[in-house]
Formats: sequence, C-alpha cells, structure tokens
Amino acid sequence: MACVSKALIIGGGIAGLSAAIALSRAGVKCDVVELADAPLGASLGVSGRAAEALDELGVYDRCYETSRPFTPDTTVIHQHDAAGTLISAGPNRPQWPGAKTALGVYRPDFLQVMTDEALRLGANLQKGFTAAAIDEQTDAAEVTFTNGDVRSYDLIVGADGINSRTRDMIFPDADKPAYTGQMSIRWMAPGPFIEGEGWFNSSVGRLGFYYIPQDLVYTPAVVTMHELTRMTRPEVHALFTRLLDAYTAKPVVELRRRLTPDADLICRPFEWILLPEPWHKGRTLLIGDAAHATSAHMGQGGGMALEDSVVLGQCIAAASSLPEAFEAFMARRFERVRAVVETSVGLSRLEQADAPPSENAALLTRAFAALSQPY
Repeated sequence: MACVSKALIIGGGIAGLSAAIALSRAGVKCDVVELADAPLGASLGVSGRAAEALDELGVYDRCYETSRPFTPDTTVIHQHDAAGTLISAGPNRPQWPGAKTALGVYRPDFLQVMTDEALRLGANLQKGFTAAAIDEQTDAAEVTFTNGDVRSYDLIVGADGINSRTRDMIFPDADKPAYTGQMSIRWMAPGPFIEGEGWFNSSVGRLGFYYIPQDLVYTPAVVTMHELTRMTRPEVHALFTRLLDAYTAKPVVELRRRLTPDADLICRPFEWILLPEPWHKGRTLLIGDAAHATSAHMGQGGGMALEDSVVLGQCIAAASSLPEAFEAFMARRFERVRAVVETSVGLSRLEQADAPPSENAALLTRAFAALSQPY
C-alpha cells in the first residue's frame, strides 16, 4: 500500500503525466496542473531502459503503434561529413535479453497517449493555472494556486521543467540553468521518406533526420553560438537555411528543397542544470528537467523523466513513510542522471572544440554502457 494517498503534480508534460500514471498505479489519487498550452510538436526518442519504463507505465504498445521503431542496425546514429561520406557508425549501444525496441515518437501523439492513460487511471488534469505557494504543515502540505484555490496534499511533485517555479519555491538559492554555448533547431519537415537517415556535420553545425509515420521527417540541428542570443523567427530561418546550404549530401539537399519561408522551426538554447542532492524538501520532490535538465546530445532527457516517474511510483508503493520513499528514490536516481547530464555537457564541449568524432563516440559508448544497467 502506498505511503501517501493524495498527490499534486505540477506540470503536465512528459515528467508530470508519467508521474501521474506511475503514482495512480500505486494507488495514489493525483491532481495534475499545467499552466501553459501544449508546445509545438517535435519528435522524441525513447531508447534503452527508458523504453522499459514506458512498458512499466503500460503505454509502450500504444506508443509503438504510431511511432518509428529503431532496430539495432538503424543508421540514424551514423555520422557523415557534409558531402555524405560516412565518418562513424556511432556509439556502441549495449543490448540485453528482452530489451524493448527503441522508438521515435511524435510528441503530440505521445502526450495524448500519456494523457489518456492518466485519465483512465483516475488522475484529475487541469490546465490554465499552477501552484503559487506551498505551505508545509504537520501532516500535509497546503498549496495555494494561481486561480485562488487552496488544497492539501500528502505529496507534491515538481515536474514543471527546466525553468521550474516549484524549484524556485523550495530551493530559492539554487543555481539557475547554464547555457552550453549551443543552440538547438528542430524542424518537422514534410514527408515522404528520405533515404540516408543519420547525422551530417558541416562547418556551420550538425544536422540529423529520421522519418516518422505521421509522414514527417524529424530534423534536429545543433549550431554553436558562444553568446546566448534570442533570435527572431526570420533570424532562425536564415540560420537554418545557411546550415542546410552548407551540405552537398543528397539527403540534406532534398531537405533544403522542402524548406519553405513559413516552416515552423523550434529554436531553443541548450541549457543544463543538475540540482545537488536532495531534490526534495518537506513533502515536495522535483523530477525530470526541474531537477536535471540537459542538452539532447544523448537523446535521454525525456527518458530520464520517464525513469524518474517509474522509480518514484515504486518507491512510494514500497516505503512505509514519505522520507523513506524520498531516500530510496534519490539513491536510485542521482548518479544515473548525473551521468547523462555530465556526458551531454561534455559532448557539447567536445563539439565546440572541434574534437574528432571518435572522442564523442567513445564518451557516448561509456555512458550508454552505464545506462544499460537497470534503473
């Protein structure tokens, strides 16, 4: 039996919805509040043990139905030069008996699957407001919301992302997210399928792509910009165009042909934060990007949020008290996510130093070997 009966989850993204599912399965009544509208849709990779987390949440099969499965012989991690010549087959990713197939999922469809499952399990999802204050009391935490409501909970989960308001409330002196020196640009290019999936490197930046069943080609790019700059939509389009024009590789030339002036380009700075232990105070615990955000160099940010949620559900179900559950959670999560954050930041620095691809592949191989262990 769970050591708490009622939980508030602040944030309705990947971390928040997966926490709602995991805790609901453990017998906890969950409220989920989300302030913002859904973000623009892109693709999300779920691989390694994170795919097993999806299975434990009971949604892997439904996600598989609309996703792009990646078999171990996939070329999407291959590295090429600007002309399309293969540089490296990518890092070694360990396999184990019964390993789930990695998936490339379309984020809007993925969030809908997660929402449907959370609702099916009885979670209460509300949008348009969030928590404004948390007042720790003897046997509960009283939360005042931005819409004026006041409610009491046994557990509060801060799953509100890299710019977490919950983190600011419980750890006001914590470090702020740090800029890595690189920008991310993501584009869902119109289909159909393009041969030659993988990553391509140029003097302007690097770019990858893979096809998903929604007849879209997910096209993420990374560009070094040492000074953090907030770019306008036309500036982002000009930069992305310059990146595409730096290639003669046939697949990228085809992507360039599909780029139109009104293309939706999602441009974000790569920022990171790793909150020191513990990630909890009183009855409030931070998970996902609120505690450990990083760049996409390992493609494990969403996966770590999924793992956080599954482990939290297990710890809440097994512990006799909330402090005991929090202690068990931290023991299982901190070193694992630290490996992801530190490796991702390290990869960003290697790229900015123009290190040979072999160094990146070696660092990734070591990290994936560590992540192959059960969470």
